[in-house]
Amino acid sequence: MQGNLTVRRPVPEVDLWDRVALPSAPPEPPSGPVAAPGLRRALSLLEEGVLTSKANRSCGSYAARAVPSAGALYPYEFAVLTGEDGVPTAFRVDADRRTCARVAAGAAVAAALDASDLAVPEGGALVVTLTRPWLSMRKYGDRGYLYTQLDAGHAAGNLLLAAAGRGAAGALRLRFPRESLSQLLEADENCREIHSVTLLPAGPADDSWTRWTVHDATDREGRGPTWRSWLERTCWDSLAGWTGHSAVPARHTVAAPLARVRTDGRLPAADSGLGDASAWSELIGTRASSKAFTGAPVPAAAVWQAVSALTTPLETDLPGTTALSATLVLRSAAEPGHDAVYRLDTGERRPGRLPSTDEVARACMQQRALAGAAAILLLHVPRTSLAGAGSAAGAENLRELAFRCGALGQLLYLGAHRARVGVTAIGGFDTPLWRTLAGLPEDDEILYALLLGRPDDSGIKFDRLAMAHAQNER
Repeated sequence: MQGNLTVRRPVPEVDLWDRVALPSAPPEPPSGPVAAPGLRRALSLLEEGVLTSKANRSCGSYAARAVPSAGALYPYEFAVLTGEDGVPTAFRVDADRRTCARVAAGAAVAAALDASDLAVPEGGALVVTLTRPWLSMRKYGDRGYLYTQLDAGHAAGNLLLAAAGRGAAGALRLRFPRESLSQLLEADENCREIHSVTLLPAGPADDSWTRWTVHDATDREGRGPTWRSWLERTCWDSLAGWTGHSAVPARHTVAAPLARVRTDGRLPAADSGLGDASAWSELIGTRASSKAFTGAPVPAAAVWQAVSALTTPLETDLPGTTALSATLVLRSAAEPGHDAVYRLDTGERRPGRLPSTDEVARACMQQRALAGAAAILLLHVPRTSLAGAGSAAGAENLRELAFRCGALGQLLYLGAHRARVGVTAIGGFDTPLWRTLAGLPEDDEILYALLLGRPDDSGIKFDRLAMAHAQNER
């Protein structure tokens, strides 16, 4: 010590090596084919609704999926609860390796189901979506938690659509006790959060499940050590208390749109919504995110056809009313008389000055490749509706509101694909500027923005790069 100056001594090299060294990998357990019909069904629908895309586009270094994700990070994973030889069994799903680990069976699974007020459909399965916020937060900081919830909403919503497209509609539960199920799946100790449970009825499975294998991991001590980053644990600990508000449990599910959207007869009935459910599988498998927009006008009817997909009902346990609103800024229609700001919950049309190309770029955190968007859909809520400690009974928490946004975003993706309009979603934007440009209430917070336009896929999607371009990182 010299005066007030502390001399920092170098860390011994051996200590540094202890920090960067990896433990040995445990031997791989013996595996076999998937036998349980409910597991086959669940894996088949996960393949279609989340994990696999047939879109004809360059995938670069990431695996193309049926749903978008901020930065192509996909910060979630899945577990499946179903019957195996008549015994309730829980499987943890490794989507990258296409393997399933049997983690519990029998009385422990039955008890967790009872405590969670859940039941496996006869011959079907429960698909549990678990978020892993670290995957998004390590790139986007605290806002990555919101992106995690939005991404999970896309996945869970699309899984429902995939099931409905096969003629056996499922249902989504978000309002149920999570503690017992979290313990069963070892979620909290592994920095995971249970997002939702999708009930899938019995039905046929295509042959995509044959790519998967199953191994037994019910003996925890026999699994060997699990590598965990102290950085992820620190991130997880920072979330303590964020989800403080817990919604009132709801036993019943109802099929209803996730937001009030009025198109006021702007389209023939045959063109509205997502069309015949038998065509949804093709829409899901070939949807794509636009990399940029050319700035060319698009037919107003195509924009409204895309937007009308938001009226598609999904079966959930959420309340029929919500504070979430949708506003459409149509700024470059092929018929200029249609350009205006539309409050979709009321059908109100507000003519006036619309955002310039430069203003759109600034409002999208200088993502200039998106500045040529012909229309922007904003999903927003009053600040006071973002439920926290002390909120009124029945109020929606951030997970539920973000689910609505993510699932609505997925519907818009599919609706835009059906209408042959380019689309991309962003979570990074200048909320005060968008409030001004769209004339939103001063106390409203925008949760999600989706852009429509003439696609230009000749470039790259910048937010898949290492830097957080969606947040104007430089």
